[in-house]
Amino acid sequence: MRFSSSTLRTVLIVGAAVGCHGAAAIAADFPGNLPTLPPPTLERSFERVEFSSGWYLRGDLGYRFQHTGSSSSGDVALVPDPTSSKLDNAFVFGLGAGIKRDWLRFDITGDYGWRSKYRAEYTGGEFSGKVESFTVLGNAYADLGTWYGLTPYVGAGIGGANVIFSSYENPGAVAPIASTAVPVSRWNLAWAVTAGVSYSVARNVLLDFGYRHVNLGDVSGGPSEQLTVKKLTGDEIRIGFRYLID
Repeated sequence: MRFSSSTLRTVLIVGAAVGCHGAAAIAADFPGNLPTLPPPTLERSFERVEFSSGWYLRGDLGYRFQHTGSSSSGDVALVPDPTSSKLDNAFVFGLGAGIKRDWLRFDITGDYGWRSKYRAEYTGGEFSGKVESFTVLGNAYADLGTWYGLTPYVGAGIGGANVIFSSYENPGAVAPIASTAVPVSRWNLAWAVTAGVSYSVARNVLLDFGYRHVNLGDVSGGPSEQLTVKKLTGDEIRIGFRYLID
């Protein structure tokens, strides 16, 4: 079969038109022309970790029921030999700093025991003086668990006590040894045992309620330091706070 040139030209034009229409239809259906979707969002989850350095500051206020052992004179011409003696009770104020690791705590504390009156009776009269103390102790505690926010604990401490005797007065003595205001201080080995309970009142603040028995050692005083008061001890009721440092 033979085609004329005009017929062949017509066929090519129609074929080209059909091809272009088909290509446009295919292009319209191609996924590349679909709306572009945003890339998936990658989310990272972070676990909140509560961090605490373990360090804390503390302050305490207490009332000390004070006791003495025997009292004696090194020279009865200067200080009468006591037959009995008594030391009044005193308030105690303390500050400290420490660190907590799990159920153990360690701290260093300094306490001041207010001046209290010392009285001694002897045959024929009575004399008196004032006693005050400074203690520095290194302490260790064991927390025994927590129930309803309450944490009981026990502890012990060891360190030094500076005990001061002053204001000696003996109205029955003959001058010039009736009195002396010269304070006499003495450093002794000191130790303490304690027990109590703490309660968390805020995120970083705990209240402490406790008992402490402290041994302060001996002290000398009076004219020429001839009076010796032995075995000064105290039983303390204490309330305090601990501030936890993040």
